[in-house]
Amino acid sequence: MLETIAETVGLEKLIVIPSCIPPHKLACELASGEQRLEMCRLAFDGMNCEISDIELKRSGKSYTVETLRELKKQFPDDELFFIVGSDMLESFQRWYCWEEILSLAVICAASRENGFEPDWNGYTAEQRNRFVFVVADPLEVSSTELRKGEKTDLLDPAVAEYIEANGLYSDGLSEYRKLLKEKLDEYRLNHSECVSECAADLAEKYGADVYKARVAGLLHDVMKNAPANEHLLLLNNISEVELNNPKVWHQISGEAFLRKNGIITDEEILGAVRWHTTGRAGMTLLEKVVYVADFISADRKYEDVDVVRKLADSSLEQAILYTTRYTIKKLAASDMLIHPATVECYNDMLLHFRKGQDK
Repeated sequence: MLETIAETVGLEKLIVIPSCIPPHKLACELASGEQRLEMCRLAFDGMNCEISDIELKRSGKSYTVETLRELKKQFPDDELFFIVGSDMLESFQRWYCWEEILSLAVICAASRENGFEPDWNGYTAEQRNRFVFVVADPLEVSSTELRKGEKTDLLDPAVAEYIEANGLYSDGLSEYRKLLKEKLDEYRLNHSECVSECAADLAEKYGADVYKARVAGLLHDVMKNAPANEHLLLLNNISEVELNNPKVWHQISGEAFLRKNGIITDEEILGAVRWHTTGRAGMTLLEKVVYVADFISADRKYEDVDVVRKLADSSLEQAILYTTRYTIKKLAASDMLIHPATVECYNDMLLHFRKGQDK
């Protein structure tokens, strides 16, 4: 991608900057700043580019705008180009100081298709002119897959050897992933990983246990692809509404499967799996985190998903109120059964905010 963009745009200098360690990542799955810097040096060896530790040396969270401010001071007379994948533009307007980012640098986005156009709502004509799109042949791989030890043939051999020699990227979830590969299809596996990542982000933001959020997010749909007879064997003491509503079976059977087989014994995680679809009144913080993560994970594309993501950025409860209302309306419009716990969750959120207003 860098080679294609540098040649197409005519860049005079390339600077590769490993980002600072995100606080929501698990310590056991991280490479240190120095290790990631060294992997960049190995990966880009032979290319005409500079490897910079500008973000690693800065304490606290590394925001793109702060890095661009520093680079502008170093290169006051040069035009800066910030290189990203075009998928990053879906969330660009939620970036910290995104308007200033556009004033400091041209966003150079690598697209998978000719004529790619982002959603220009919210951008002025001048801001739209600060984007350049270059078509680059994509590699069908994600950083998550690489950290999990998948598709490592796409890594520079020197980097792959470094990862193995230093024992990097073991997140303690490999056994759970092995289980899920036996039970879920590719679509649901990807969704589970996305929910796990999103739950970790929300847990860090709102003070829940990040590891538990990752585990619950990963396992929340463990029974989603199971045949009806497997669900029914685990659905004990369920109500008539639940029996006649197969869409909620997997949250009940999932919790029962994990508990019965001794896979998960932590009650918080089990509760998050149990209530991730319907919600309930009096949800724990972890249950709220996983419930919301299931609605806003990166793979979700339903009509109101951006609205819910914005709400979740400021309040889990606002996001839950919106999604329970959304769910109730959608189900009622189709004459589908509504789980009482969803109604109770909706009422619980309304009371939560009314009590807050009373205070």
